Amino acid sequence: MLTGFVTSFSELQTEPLLRHSYYLGAFVQDNWTLSPNVTLNLGMRWETDTHMIDENNRMNSFDPVQINPVSSTPGVVKFLGRNGYPTSPYAAHWKNFGPRFGFAWKPFGSTKTVIRGGYGIFFAHPFDAGVPNANSLGFSVSASLNTPDQGITAPFYLRNGVPVSPSASTLDDSFGAVAVGQATTTSVTFFDPRRGMGYSQQFNFGIQRHVAGNTMIEITALGNLSRKLSNANLSMNQIAPQILSPQHSSQKDRPFPQFTDVAIQNPTLGISNYYAGMVRVEKHYSRGLSFGASYTWSKYLGDVNMPGSSEGNDAGTYSNYYNRRADYGPTANDIAHRVNLHWIYELPFGTGQRWLTKSPLRFALGGWSIGNVATFQTGASNTITNQTNNCNCFSAGAQRPDTLGNPNLSADKRSLTAWFNTPAFTQPAAYTFGDAGIGVVRGPGLINVDFSVLRNFRLTERIHTEFRGEFFNALNHTNFGNPGASFGASTFGVISSAGPARQVEVGTRILF
Repeated sequence: MLTGFVTSFSELQTEPLLRHSYYLGAFVQDNWTLSPNVTLNLGMRWETDTHMIDENNRMNSFDPVQINPVSSTPGVVKFLGRNGYPTSPYAAHWKNFGPRFGFAWKPFGSTKTVIRGGYGIFFAHPFDAGVPNANSLGFSVSASLNTPDQGITAPFYLRNGVPVSPSASTLDDSFGAVAVGQATTTSVTFFDPRRGMGYSQQFNFGIQRHVAGNTMIEITALGNLSRKLSNANLSMNQIAPQILSPQHSSQKDRPFPQFTDVAIQNPTLGISNYYAGMVRVEKHYSRGLSFGASYTWSKYLGDVNMPGSSEGNDAGTYSNYYNRRADYGPTANDIAHRVNLHWIYELPFGTGQRWLTKSPLRFALGGWSIGNVATFQTGASNTITNQTNNCNCFSAGAQRPDTLGNPNLSADKRSLTAWFNTPAFTQPAAYTFGDAGIGVVRGPGLINVDFSVLRNFRLTERIHTEFRGEFFNALNHTNFGNPGASFGASTFGVISSAGPARQVEVGTRILF
C-alpha cells in the first residue's frame, strides 16, 4: 500500500432500500354481567401486518420450478415488478379474526370462591426479527480487480487511480446461475410467496379460594398452541435422500446445483405446544407480612428456534430438510417442574409497631425489613448433535447421532465428567441421519435463593433514607451449566461451567 503496488481491489455499493409495511388492528369488547355471580368477557380482534413493499421494487424472490436457462435445472431468481412478476414478495392476510372469551363465576353465590376461564386467538409478528434489508440480491453494483499471478504483477498502480467502475448485474432469469459442475457464486434467500401468518390459541381454567388471614389459593390449568410461527432461515438445497450415495453427494446433485445455497427467509412453519398446571398461594400484605409461592408443572414441545434461551440447548432448529417431524420435541425452554417463593416481612419493632414503640431501642431495632426470593427448578432439555457431519448431503442443519438406549442417568450416577450416558450415542452411517430426537438429554436443575435486608429511617421531616443489603445466591449453591452436547468432542457429556457464586450488594437511597 505504501509503494502504491496494489494486489487486489473490490468495491460494493448497495442501492437504497426504501421498504415499508403497516400494522393495522381493531377490536370490539363487552363485559356482560349475567347475574351478581356471573360475568362474561366477550371480544373480537382483527389485526394484520401488511406485506413488505419496496418503493423501487429492489427485492428478489425465487421460483423453484421454472427451468434456469443457464443450468437447465429448476430454480430461477426473480425480481419484484420485473417481467410480469408481482410487486409484493408474499400475499397479505386480511382474515385474521381473533375471538376472545372469558368468564368469572362465584359458584352458589360464594364470597370466597371464584372460578375463572378464558380462550383467545392471537396473531404473531410476521418475522419476530428485523429483516428490513433482507433479500436484496441483484441490487448492488460491484467491481473487482486481482493480480493475475499471485502478486508478481499489479492489476493497477495506486498513482493512476482505479481503472474500473462498479457495474450493475443483469436482472433476468440467468442471474447468479452457473452451468452444472462449475464453481457456484451466488447464495439466494427469499420470502416464500405462500407465507403464512403465525397465530396461537391460548386458554386457561382456574379456581381461586380465599382462606383465612388474607390468603388466596389458586389452581390453574393453561395452554398455548401455536402454529405457522416464523422460524430461522431454512436451506432447501439439500440432496434428496432417495439419490444420496457415494456417487451422488456433490454440488451437482443438489436440487439447485447452479447456486451455492437457496434458503427460505424466516419460513412460517414453526409449531409449539405448551401445557401447564399451576398451584399458587398468595398472602396480601397484613401485619407486616406478605408472601407468595407457586408450583408449575409444564410441558413445552415444538420445532421452533429459541433465540436467547437461557435454559437448555436446541442446537439449531433443523436437521433433515425432508423430515421436519424429527425436529419436533422438548424445546430448550421445557422445564418440567418449577417452584417460586417470595416474601417480605417488616420486623415488629419500633414506632408504630407491636413492640418497643417507645423504648430507646426503637432507634436501633425499628424500621428493619427482611425479604426473600427463591427459585427451584428441574433441568432443561438439550439436543445432541454430531461434531462430524457425515451425511454428505449439504443438510439443512446439524446431523444427530443414533441412540442405543436411554441417554439419561439416575442422579446417583451423574458426575461432572459424565452427566449423561455418553455410550448411548453412536455415529450414524454415512449418507444418513441419526435417530436421536431433540431435547433427549436433561441438564442440571437450578436452586437459587436471594435474600435482602432493608432499614428505613428518617433523617428529618423531609428526608427519608433507605439502607439495603442484598445477597444473590445467598446459599452459595453451585448451579452447574449444561453439559457438552457435541458428539465426538472431548467435552461431550462434560459440565465445564457454572452460574455465579454468592454476590453481595449494599446500597443507600435518599428520598426528599
